[in-house]
Amino acid sequence: MMLDPNTPIWQLTVGQFIELVESQQPKIELNTAPEKEEFLNTDEACQYLKISKATLFRWRKVGYLKSDKVGGILRFRKSQLDSILTSNQ
Repeated sequence: MMLDPNTPIWQLTVGQFIELVESQQPKIELNTAPEKEEFLNTDEACQYLKISKATLFRWRKVGYLKSDKVGGILRFRKSQLDSILTSNQ
C-alpha cells in the first residue's frame, strides 16, 4: 500500500506505521555505521607531517590546523593532516 507523504504520523494505522518503518530500515542501517576517525597526538602528528613541534603549534595558533582535546591531551585528526599533505604537493 502506498502511503501519502503528507499524512501526519499520528494518523497512521499500526500496519501503515510498521510499513513506513520497514521501508526506511535499509536507510537507517546505512546511516548508523560510524566512520572511525583516527587521532594522532602531538609527537605523532609532527612525525607524520615531518615538521617541528613549534611549526605544529604555530599552525594551530593561526588556525591552519585544528585540534581536539581527548582526555586533556591534544589530538589531531589524521584526515585533516592528510588534507594538509595533499594540498601542499
